[in-house]
Amino acid sequence: MLMYLSFKDIFPTCQHLYYSVNSMYNTAIKKKLEAACNKFNQDFSSNTLWYNNLTFVCLDLGLYLYKIKDKRENDRKPYYNFFIYELKRLVRYKNLNRKINSFVKLHEEIKNAYKNAGLENIDVCNEYVSLMDDHLVYEIFEMFDKLYKNFKYFNVVINKDQYVKECLKAYEKIIEKDKKDYNNFVQKELHIFKSNFHDYLLKNPYKCDDKLLNHSLMTPPEIRITAEELSGDIAPPVTWTSTGVFLFCNINSYYTAYGSYLRPRKRKLKNMWKRKNKKHYELMNLFEQSQKNIIQNNHNILYNSVD
Repeated sequence: MLMYLSFKDIFPTCQHLYYSVNSMYNTAIKKKLEAACNKFNQDFSSNTLWYNNLTFVCLDLGLYLYKIKDKRENDRKPYYNFFIYELKRLVRYKNLNRKINSFVKLHEEIKNAYKNAGLENIDVCNEYVSLMDDHLVYEIFEMFDKLYKNFKYFNVVINKDQYVKECLKAYEKIIEKDKKDYNNFVQKELHIFKSNFHDYLLKNPYKCDDKLLNHSLMTPPEIRITAEELSGDIAPPVTWTSTGVFLFCNINSYYTAYGSYLRPRKRKLKNMWKRKNKKHYELMNLFEQSQKNIIQNNHNILYNSVD
């Protein structure tokens, strides 16, 4: 079942759409769905307490499915997978009666309610239904849901301190979680989030508390640069991380007086950096400091030669 697990486009794209469905004013479909969801609530809510009412969640999920119904099947998959995750939340936080004794059963019943309201062609990615029965899979989804929600608020609010802290906390929580068979999948998704986070910081500089800089999310993601890209010449297939390139420059500046040799390489790397990666915004500051060291070393060499 691991082959089906992917967050591609789910966070944040599908998440954003789901939380915007209340702005939909298609009166005809909304009335049909309201009637279907009222019946669904009467049939499956365990009692009449307001916090166990299923109508509003059922309606939001139905409007969400209506919004995506005209997308091509492959394009609908991530949206439908997010629907299954939200449906699982319904199971977790609402007290359903004994008529629904499994998540698969709930999925079938709510689909039938939507079909009775005229909402067809929603049988996409059913493999996620049984996968979401795995409690760990649901927890992983929930943690990424919280992470991307906080990142969304970090993007839009003026006072960002609270939400950058929430992002750091959520990111660390995912790292610390025992992910068992899903570890590789989660690490890949964490890397995607970190890249997006630093892309945003590159375009929208944010000065945070120095204490926060020790968090793993605040460390720029590693990129790999080939020696050919660095020098522009034919070279062995050697790769450099950002740390490796910085070390390479420092070693050369320390043992040689050929700082001028590095300048065009540095410029080329900087251009490539801006054009291709737009990550590691801090790396350029390190290169600038490295260049200053080169100039200072050249000056010292010339000064000592005169002596």
